[in-house]
Amino acid sequence: FLTNLFCYSLFAQTIAIVNVQSLIDNNNQYIEIINKMENTQKKYLDNFKTIENDLSLLLDEINESKLILSNEELNQKIDNYNYEMQQFNMIVDKFNLHYQNEIYNLRENILKEIILLLEKYASDNKIDLILDSTSYLIASNSLNITNYISEELKKTNFKLEYDDFETN
Repeated sequence: FLTNLFCYSLFAQTIAIVNVQSLIDNNNQYIEIINKMENTQKKYLDNFKTIENDLSLLLDEINESKLILSNEELNQKIDNYNYEMQQFNMIVDKFNLHYQNEIYNLRENILKEIILLLEKYASDNKIDLILDSTSYLIASNSLNITNYISEELKKTNFKLEYDDFETN
């Protein structure tokens, strides 16, 4: 009796599958804003490259002057180099963290829109369970609603924005 009841409850559920990762990664608004973000980053990356070259020249200068300078002068140059390198690394880390957080926020905003669409789809189609495509091993393609949700996501009017590094 319990086996029959358990099996019946399994078959009574309506299940759908969606690839959330694909929905986010292939969203046109997301791709567009990521491209804008990358273009904005270029000016900072060029500046970082210049600073990196300057630091490299400073290190070369230290290495070339080892025999000429006194220990005190050499230590002072080394300390200066270490300080400049530390400042540079802090700025690069802050830059990377800033854009990592911005991308996370963008993806989270898209996920919220996807969840709203999935809730509506589940309600309209009497779906009991929606699984992400990473949560199962094998399923029929007829259960996959990724394309439908992708089309609905294209129709939604939500705005993605990010903050530039210098405004941070």
